[in-house]
Amino acid sequence: MSPEDKSGLEHYGYLESMQVLERENMPRASDLLLSVSVCAETYKTKIVDLALASSEELRQMAQQQEPLWLFDTNKQTEVLNEVEYKRRFAHLDPTLEEIIKFIANGGPIDMPSFNGNVDIEMGNSSIPSVIEASRAIEIVLVDPINLVHMLMDVVNLGLLLTGRDGYLNGALQVMTAQFHLPSPLVRPREVYFARHSRQIDFNTWLVADVSLESVYPNPLVQYKRRPSGCLIHGLQSGLSLVTWVENNVVCDGSIPEMFRQTFKSGVAFSAKRWMLTMERHYDRYAVLQKQQNQLLGQPLLDNNLGKGQKNLMKLAERTIKSYNTIFSSCSENQWMPLRIHGGEDIFVKTNMNLDAPGTPRGVVVMISTSMWLPIPQNDVFKFLRAGGNRWKWDLLSYGCMTRDALHIPSARDPANSVSLVIVEPPNGRTNKSEMFYLQESFADSTGMYIIFAPVDASAVQYIMEGKDSDSVDMLASGFAVLPCTSEGSILTMAFQLMDEEISTPEYLPPQAVSTANRLVSETVSLIKASLMFNSAF
Repeated sequence: MSPEDKSGLEHYGYLESMQVLERENMPRASDLLLSVSVCAETYKTKIVDLALASSEELRQMAQQQEPLWLFDTNKQTEVLNEVEYKRRFAHLDPTLEEIIKFIANGGPIDMPSFNGNVDIEMGNSSIPSVIEASRAIEIVLVDPINLVHMLMDVVNLGLLLTGRDGYLNGALQVMTAQFHLPSPLVRPREVYFARHSRQIDFNTWLVADVSLESVYPNPLVQYKRRPSGCLIHGLQSGLSLVTWVENNVVCDGSIPEMFRQTFKSGVAFSAKRWMLTMERHYDRYAVLQKQQNQLLGQPLLDNNLGKGQKNLMKLAERTIKSYNTIFSSCSENQWMPLRIHGGEDIFVKTNMNLDAPGTPRGVVVMISTSMWLPIPQNDVFKFLRAGGNRWKWDLLSYGCMTRDALHIPSARDPANSVSLVIVEPPNGRTNKSEMFYLQESFADSTGMYIIFAPVDASAVQYIMEGKDSDSVDMLASGFAVLPCTSEGSILTMAFQLMDEEISTPEYLPPQAVSTANRLVSETVSLIKASLMFNSAF
């Protein structure tokens, strides 16, 4: 598997936030791993039976049309007909199931050998559960084998089956994931599940997920995956036709008022969002391959430029991953309101980095807030992604000249792009040096994103000379713009800062609290003022 595909899994993790993350200090993770290893035969058999049954259910769901799937014109996506789903896939008592088959078909009664239960009921009946099920079908710029490799290369709890002859056909692993909506106000959804891959025919693969609560009951779980995943069919020229199915049972509990419409619409964690993330990742490598082909036979200077742009794309991918870590969480590191007057809506948490590659060493302070704006989502997105507007809202660029020095659009959607924004000090200002921001802007079914990281001029020169970008330290910040109504949007801003004066992540000194409050408050004021000014004309 190529390095691009492996990094793509981490990038897929941003999935944007629909990410699969290795998480620390999770009580259930160690318990589950212990159960799998100590009682291998007892639990392994149950998980294998569950995964096989789920894989077959997913195959049928991916291939069926109406009445199982209905097109929702409001959501512009296919949604599951729950009544038809239960009629086809609800698991009845084996004797009753065979009697129904006998009556319907007039055939002999065969008692099934599998007594597992794929249908997953929520253990906490005090919170109403909601079914979120959708399907998306698109062509992705990658062949089936590399796509399956990417999806299966994330073992973080245990590998149960390696597949036939060590191949991916029949591989089975146990995983944990957090699914995020980018805001400190919305708790991530957490799930433990089995992921199984198998080859259907010469050119078709299936990757299926299913929650493990039927094997490891837990009444506190609020998110469960019924059989979900993707059917991948190879096309000519290394393309794949991918059918992605999301089928989940959710108890979200308390949802902040401003996000209720996003959750009610069903787009926050839909199949379409997975699909758009996957498309975007492979589109970027299609752009790089096109550039590489154009540079073949060109002078050395042009070849170095091509390598430099490829390194920028790789660094941008790492920027997305860094941004996603802001919203990943564990029980020991939760968002806390800023303890300062007027900072109740600003949230902060810290993290100590000792040896993570590509990240500055020390205490990282993460700051975030979400707010409603009376400006349409697309207008906010266009304003924030434009390099020429950065000086209007960025405190570090205020009073300077800003512009896009380099712009690399996506192969599929020009709105998705990687750019290098240059900040030039005004004429006569010698106390400020030239600096850059590496920025990626993109949209999915949930929101629009502008994610960036400061990069000094020497690092930019190093990268553009074609040298490896892995050694460049960076911390990403960014904006997520979600739709709210036709007249407004939800803006979430998130910053990561290094404070050399902080020696421990357990204590945030008053000066750091004041700096965080000023950064967010003044940035919000500048953005609101600029957007309101633009909307007036």
